[in-house]
Amino acid sequence: MTKKTFGRRIRNLIAAFRGLPPESGISCLKKTKPLGTSIATLLKKLNGVKITPQQTIQQNWSSIIGENMAKRCHPVKILNNDTLVIHSFDAIIRSELQMQKLKILENLHQLPHCAKISDIRFVAHKSIDVA
Repeated sequence: MTKKTFGRRIRNLIAAFRGLPPESGISCLKKTKPLGTSIATLLKKLNGVKITPQQTIQQNWSSIIGENMAKRCHPVKILNNDTLVIHSFDAIIRSELQMQKLKILENLHQLPHCAKISDIRFVAHKSIDVA
């Protein structure tokens, strides 16, 4: 059994009878689409989305910095397309990362989309806004 829907004119007549405001939006004129169609359209749009350097770094973080260090720090953002900001909770970890800076940069340059990164900043937990 199919469900019948009333047109806008009939719905506005019923709304006037009930003392409600009439429908005037454009969205009432469009028919609803099945969810599967909307998801398929969204997936087509997402297939063309570029992967950013930040996403690449997030996905490969433990291989860039090492398994033990990856648990103690994480990348926050990339400033001016060339400076990676790494957030760490501990000053000792920050100093150790500072000593390994060149090795980290070498590992970053091996990843796709990350060749432009030329500097790394290590910041404490509370001073995350470095700009």
